[in-house]
Amino acid sequence: MINNALPAFLNSDSSLQLIFFGGKGGVGKTTCACATALQLATSQPNKLFLLVSTDPAHSLRDTYAGLTLPENLEVVELDAAAALKNFKDRHDQVLKEIAERGTFLDDKDLQSLMDLSLPGMDEVSAYLEIAEWLQLKRYHCIVIDTAPTGHTLRLLEMPDLVRRWLVGLDTLLAKHRYIRRHFTGDSRLDHLDRFLLEMDNSLKVMEGIITDQNCCRFVIVMLAELMSVEESIDLARALKLRKIPTSELIVNQLLPTSDCPICSARRNRQMLALMVAFKQFHEQQFWALPLLAVEPRGRTVSLLWTQAVQLSKIGQLSSSTYALPLRVESPCLLPARTAKLIIFSGKGGVGKTTMACATALRMHKQYPGLRVLLFSTDPAHSLADCLGIKIKNSPTQVLPGLDAQEINAEAAFDEVRSEYRDELKEFLVGALPNIDITFDREVMEHLLDLAPPGLDEIMSLTAVMEHISGGCYDVVVMDSAPSGHLIRLLELPAIITDWLKQFFSLLLKYRHVMRLPKLSERLVDLSRKLKALRVLLCDPDKTSIYTVTIPTNLALEKTSEMLASLHRLGISTKAIFINQITPENGCELCQALNRREDRQIKKAREDVLFDRQQTRVFLHSDSGGLARLDALGSSLYRN
Repeated sequence: MINNALPAFLNSDSSLQLIFFGGKGGVGKTTCACATALQLATSQPNKLFLLVSTDPAHSLRDTYAGLTLPENLEVVELDAAAALKNFKDRHDQVLKEIAERGTFLDDKDLQSLMDLSLPGMDEVSAYLEIAEWLQLKRYHCIVIDTAPTGHTLRLLEMPDLVRRWLVGLDTLLAKHRYIRRHFTGDSRLDHLDRFLLEMDNSLKVMEGIITDQNCCRFVIVMLAELMSVEESIDLARALKLRKIPTSELIVNQLLPTSDCPICSARRNRQMLALMVAFKQFHEQQFWALPLLAVEPRGRTVSLLWTQAVQLSKIGQLSSSTYALPLRVESPCLLPARTAKLIIFSGKGGVGKTTMACATALRMHKQYPGLRVLLFSTDPAHSLADCLGIKIKNSPTQVLPGLDAQEINAEAAFDEVRSEYRDELKEFLVGALPNIDITFDREVMEHLLDLAPPGLDEIMSLTAVMEHISGGCYDVVVMDSAPSGHLIRLLELPAIITDWLKQFFSLLLKYRHVMRLPKLSERLVDLSRKLKALRVLLCDPDKTSIYTVTIPTNLALEKTSEMLASLHRLGISTKAIFINQITPENGCELCQALNRREDRQIKKAREDVLFDRQQTRVFLHSDSGGLARLDALGSSLYRN
């Protein structure tokens, strides 16, 4: 280990314009981002800094609670709905003009499409907002607290999505542009052409900055735990493919050497996980932050980087062979055999995947003959890491009668796009073989590129209905995306239904222009499954939601917010698993952590929505692999 140094992204002479903090949920991204923004602003009072959260479950202001921020630091928690409204208010007329020139839709149809609420706008709006801030050059540096891994990757993939939109919009203008040039000789760019060029230029500026190591840094934050390390490896690989610089890596909550058998056992696990990390990360500089008895919040955030230590090698393994025993208090009632859908929800990094896997194994054992599917909707899948077996995009057998699936939402929607284009080509060749409608064909080909973001995710979610209604499985146990994205996913059925209604009305109204029976059939099927899904989600006899949290102030507050959101959607939670509780023992650090956690759990109980079955799961040895997951499942539930 090397002391008395700081990570390069904190250098006041740095030319960095963007600093991303990313990684698996619950690793401390928000804390690191807040501490970095605060230190940069404090050390450079004559420069303006911006701290931004792109996570739907924001926690910047909670982390800064009670702390007076310097005047040169602005904090923004991006609101997707507000960003979309702002985008529409600014560009509604331009987009409508483009559509009017390039489609056969009338004013009423155009307005109804423009008025639709689009899901999935958190990543889109975040990317466009950041791109605009960079172009304005108001801030010396922007620090970004990202959503958990899967959705961060979607954020960084936004140029592809937005560029597809721009190609679609440019295609709408191509016909008008050709006619104007052919009949009037006028080839000048008008205000609509300039709008598209400006949008495209904004994307190019953003892409140029995020791939320049002098301007951008993506800091991966992880815990010294095997699942966190594995997800960080996947994230680093994806960032490298996109040529995004990742020269520093933060290992958070590292335990000190200790005579305490519990601390020694936990530290040994951390060192073993770091061995894997050091073998995989060759280009990154490792920095460690210690596990603190006092949760970093408010004033303590400003002291975070004074604790940083550069890691140059793995620490010594303790000779202790102490294994943390599995201890569960107040096990909850096992879901009934008649349950159809069991969803595990919670903040990232709290143990949803582990609980989902353990529950699927317990139900498989408890109810002989029950056909169980373990299903992941999290873009950063971790079922395979947890189970210790390779999981495919299609159902993969774990045990006879128990399958697992990690759905690839984007691939499923690409298949729909491909089918649509094939059907469109077949229709145009058969219906209009002797007529050249080049521009109209291109407009129709790009129609699905203008579909709302989030449609791919909801199509993957309706795969659950196929499994249940098709009779393939009796129950689906779902490992969901982190809380903010789960709420969005549960809101999607109603939003997508509105989009489908509008799309159906257009297909019906213009059936003499565009006859696409296969697409219509596919969308009718999607609409039917959405309706069935909405009914299933609100049926407490068939759908059970179990919330997983950990005993930190921030996690418990976010759990309360999620419970309120679920309640607003008419969805109730069966029970709450409070995971990773520190066992009581004579160690000073363990005692301090246990007291802190107990206070925070008691405070959380003041929330009326928190007053339900609570199962306490204490820190124990790694739950990965089928045998350990089976033991956990047996302890979590009573018959």
